[in-house]
Amino acid sequence: MRVELEIKWPFWVAYEANLRLIRWSPFQFVMSAIFPFAGLFLCYLWLTSHHSVQFSDVLLLFGCFFFTPLILLLTLFLGRRKNPLSTGPFKYAFDTEGIHASGPAYSQLLKWSAIQKVRESDSFLFFFIAPSRAQAIPSNQLSHAGVLEVVRELARVHVPNTRVRGAQQTVSTDHPKTGSG
Repeated sequence: MRVELEIKWPFWVAYEANLRLIRWSPFQFVMSAIFPFAGLFLCYLWLTSHHSVQFSDVLLLFGCFFFTPLILLLTLFLGRRKNPLSTGPFKYAFDTEGIHASGPAYSQLLKWSAIQKVRESDSFLFFFIAPSRAQAIPSNQLSHAGVLEVVRELARVHVPNTRVRGAQQTVSTDHPKTGSG
């Protein structure tokens, strides 16, 4: 079975996907939390030492609380600005071989065997090839194309570590469950 669709990646959709990806990377999650905790610590120090807050202090707090989203915004903007790989539209095909992705400047195949896990958020399906690296596909665009359930089922069949909405996870005979018993 093969399903194909064309996906548009506006800047803000890509930004949201990158922010949501942090949720499933423990290292990125911890690193992203350091700056807000530093901001809280600064607030604590200022309150306990009766420090009069200056404009520069407010800017420092803003930087602490919004460091990760701001850096991600800047990185994504600069990365997409003149990168021929980031111009769409993008075509995706899902089949028993894997995920075929192509754009005006590239074509690639991501085999199912390279995908470690699949996770679904409210807005995206994430196909992880490393703990903090994933191919994100907007689930609303999959749904509008009428292929969301097919892609979920392909993921369930080919990637043992899959958690997506829908029917119960299918256990493939190629990847038997292990455990005591």
